[in-house]
Amino acid sequence: MNLKYLFKTGVLILCMGLVVSCSEEDNDLDTDEPGAQTYNSEIYLTDAPIDNAEVDAVFITVSGVKVNGKAIENFEKTTLNISSLQNGETQLLGDLKLESGSTSEISLMLDNETDASGEAPGNYVLTTNGEKKALATTSQEISIADQVDIQENDNNKIILDFDLRKSIVTNAEGEYHFVSDSELAHSIRAVNSLEAGSITGTVSDFGSTDAETMLVFAYEEGTYDEAETSKNAEGVLFANAVGSSKVDQSNGDFGIYFVEEGDYELHFASFKDEDEDGSLEFKGEVEATSESEIDLLGFSVDANSEVNLEVILLGLLGL
Repeated sequence: MNLKYLFKTGVLILCMGLVVSCSEEDNDLDTDEPGAQTYNSEIYLTDAPIDNAEVDAVFITVSGVKVNGKAIENFEKTTLNISSLQNGETQLLGDLKLESGSTSEISLMLDNETDASGEAPGNYVLTTNGEKKALATTSQEISIADQVDIQENDNNKIILDFDLRKSIVTNAEGEYHFVSDSELAHSIRAVNSLEAGSITGTVSDFGSTDAETMLVFAYEEGTYDEAETSKNAEGVLFANAVGSSKVDQSNGDFGIYFVEEGDYELHFASFKDEDEDGSLEFKGEVEATSESEIDLLGFSVDANSEVNLEVILLGLLGL
């Protein structure tokens, strides 16, 4: 009897040891393990131009940023002119220590009520005649649809492209508002600058067109169709463009920055305030070609590289 008892006790102790061992191994694989290797990752904001001649500036108030559920520590509420962050300009929001691999969630918190000085509203459009028009999101936390890969070094820069052209629309009364939260989540593009390049160029004969404003849109190759020239349910033209740029009237220059490496195509569009109401109307897509061997309808962008184009405009399509 004693031998049987000792044998059963020994088996029980052995099983308990195996359970504890397995539990420890599981804990070693837990991504929240304090000892896991992490890498410094800075978070920046940038912007693409808004296609509204009445808008002088757009201010947003950021109250917090989270990646993978981690918030930037000691973050101070910040009000910034997001519309000034174009042509590769960025604003640092803070940094986090993150494990390598794809992020699971990126969230941007906006304060609709007050700005960093305590004045209302927190987010607003400043028009060319000096009016301040409030903007508000339904939810103060925007869960961005894009995710980024964190590399195993301390040079990660998460760029959040707050594309105002996609993010803000006007209604029939001329009032400004953010698109729906779900649409806004897809309007803010996220990319690690270590995996991104840029598309720049010059339109040599911009003055030959009747355009008051010309925008250039970058699409993933093969994703563009004519439906893009019509407004979507939120009232946004060219809604599926990866990025856009306004062509400088003085020198014809344009630039689309922080473009994730891949294959792209470019499309040019003409806008003009024909009814003089302060809003630009879409006139049509402009046919264009490149002076080099690069095909505007199919070219590659590599990480940490720049694709530079010399563009010739041929006129409005369909005319």
